[in-house]
Amino acid sequence: MRIAMVEDDSLFAASLGATLEEWGFRVDVIGTGAAALKRFELHDLDAAIVDIGLPDMDGIAVIAGARELGMWAPILVASASADLGHMVRALEAGADDYVIKPFTGAEINARLGALGRRAAAPRWAPLACGKIVLSAEEREATVDGLPVKLSPREHALLEILLRRRGQIVSRQEILERAFGYDFPPGTNLVDVHVAHLRHKLENGGVAIETVRGVGFCLRAEDETEPGPIDHAYGARNNR
Repeated sequence: MRIAMVEDDSLFAASLGATLEEWGFRVDVIGTGAAALKRFELHDLDAAIVDIGLPDMDGIAVIAGARELGMWAPILVASASADLGHMVRALEAGADDYVIKPFTGAEINARLGALGRRAAAPRWAPLACGKIVLSAEEREATVDGLPVKLSPREHALLEILLRRRGQIVSRQEILERAFGYDFPPGTNLVDVHVAHLRHKLENGGVAIETVRGVGFCLRAEDETEPGPIDHAYGARNNR
């Protein structure tokens, strides 16, 4: 995998970059947000690692800019901030994962491997439920005919929920089959991505129910049955 590491701490970047190259990655170290956006225009990266605290611009703005440029390679945020608000903003901007410093090279290797496996997964025919149609070839869905952009992980999450429509999909299965993890990530990434997906699919005629202690279930609204629903993360009307 060829990756870009957007990190202004040169010592940290050199150390992590050397470790990743030992694992077989090709690493381009970039020190500013502006240089990163210029680099992203080449569209030849398999993944990117982005720090939030950059000297010239907010790392979240870099992530949003990358997505606006059409760069759909997975983005991993590596930040010293454990603030939930930062993580939510980063994921909303288009990041796929978030890891808190300090971390080991082995953890980054595992996370990048998981992102790479998901990005390389087979594509499928369009899936639909209610007013939602999921495109297999583009990172978007349509809601009542209007396009809605999805991050790679949101696309993967919606795909597995649509394929298992009416069935409960466990968090562990989502981590393994949709996100590519074979280890616990140590964060509530699944719940946060579900919350984002609910918001983007609002008025789509579907409900993504949270079954406490188990996982999630997608139904058409006219199929929704009462159950042990958890309204955390801003869920509204079971969406």
